[in-house]
Amino acid sequence: MKSFPLDELPAHSSWATYLLGAVDKPPRDPDLFTGTETYEKIYEHLLESYRENSPSYEEFVRQTRGSGRNEQSLVSIEEELFLVNDAELVKRDRTVVREALSPVLDSGETVLDLGCGWGWTLGAITDAFPDVQVVGGEYSTAGVELARELHADDDRISVEEFDFYGDWDLLDAVPDDEDTVVFTKGAFVTLPEAGPTVERFEELVQAGDLQAGAHLEQVGPHPETVLGIIRERYAQERGYSMDLLDHLEDASSLTITDTTYDVLGDNPLHPLTGIQWQST
Repeated sequence: MKSFPLDELPAHSSWATYLLGAVDKPPRDPDLFTGTETYEKIYEHLLESYRENSPSYEEFVRQTRGSGRNEQSLVSIEEELFLVNDAELVKRDRTVVREALSPVLDSGETVLDLGCGWGWTLGAITDAFPDVQVVGGEYSTAGVELARELHADDDRISVEEFDFYGDWDLLDAVPDDEDTVVFTKGAFVTLPEAGPTVERFEELVQAGDLQAGAHLEQVGPHPETVLGIIRERYAQERGYSMDLLDHLEDASSLTITDTTYDVLGDNPLHPLTGIQWQST
């Protein structure tokens, strides 16, 4: 990885240029990624590409993570900016997934990966934790189909259709005698608010059906730095929900055990915060 100076950020980010007042209009529709429609189109394209080209899982992950990027991508880690290639980005991706889940796993649990998209995190979890089962849940039909095809040979992974506001039928795939841990990565940007989902977490904890959670989500608060202020304005401009951490802190059945800001920003203006919690 190559360190990158903050004052050169606008040269690599059209959104930073806009937010700093150099241009009058945002580079694209601010609401583009706040719902599910855009993701459905993306996953349909990925599914078609996967079926046409039949790449290996590793090759497909690398190609997909690098899609639309330059030879080197600008990322943030712990509020520092770096240029990374595709291989370095995938490696860091897997590191943050492993580090997010390690504190809440002992052995033999089932991990519910909610909003798993096209399913790359499912493989990252089973690779990092050989003794866990993973149940992925995804709203997009194309995402579910692609995730199932990618992991067809791994009997520790199953993928179900899932709606955060639905019945959560994917819980039926969890064995009765196993502890369950919930995991999300970048899923809450598609939701208008986190409150109803955290209430579901509490209900499951109180029923004894959920023991812990780990999240990699784009939440604040952002620090009072130049980069932090730009990030705050970016989230507001895009209409992203930032209330997950607040709702988790208010949940009496859950105890937050750790939060780590900016574990990875593959979009440096919208970095992931690592959050872990245990049932109270």
